[in-house]
Amino acid sequence: MRLEELIAKIENVSKSEVKRVAPTNCSDINNIIKESFPRSPYEKMVLGYLTSLCAEYIYPGTFNLETNELDYVGFELERGSIEVEIAGNNLGSCMRSGKITARKAGDETGSSMAGGEIIVDEIKSIGNTIGGKIYAKKVHRISKNQGAQIFIKEVKFKRGFFDKLLGR
Repeated sequence: MRLEELIAKIENVSKSEVKRVAPTNCSDINNIIKESFPRSPYEKMVLGYLTSLCAEYIYPGTFNLETNELDYVGFELERGSIEVEIAGNNLGSCMRSGKITARKAGDETGSSMAGGEIIVDEIKSIGNTIGGKIYAKKVHRISKNQGAQIFIKEVKFKRGFFDKLLGR
């Protein structure tokens, strides 16, 4: 099955809808991911759901994603672990549980995450979060609203008085 065939069977982009039409074998899902070149946000979200489904299917094992710079890795992840070298934007968006490990991540990492852990050496930006934990060695930008516990170089991130006063 190819990404285009899978998308043709989907009525709308949701995890349950992708799960309904996707293969249940992680190796088949991984082949779809490897052979895809997503262009639209729709295609990127579907692939993100596939990364989460694969991690959930092989739980308690770890899904080693070999495709780099993929957006939405771990989209709505509920359990399991994903390892990727370089993630694109929206790594771990809307995740509820589980663990994602990467060397680098793009913009809006952890956006709307409610739980779970993201561990990345370098993050371009952390989106607005609800909960969970993010561990990083280097972060270029952090969005204003943070519900997650963020640790940079093992030190818990806290906005300073002047940042709060100036609305940053």
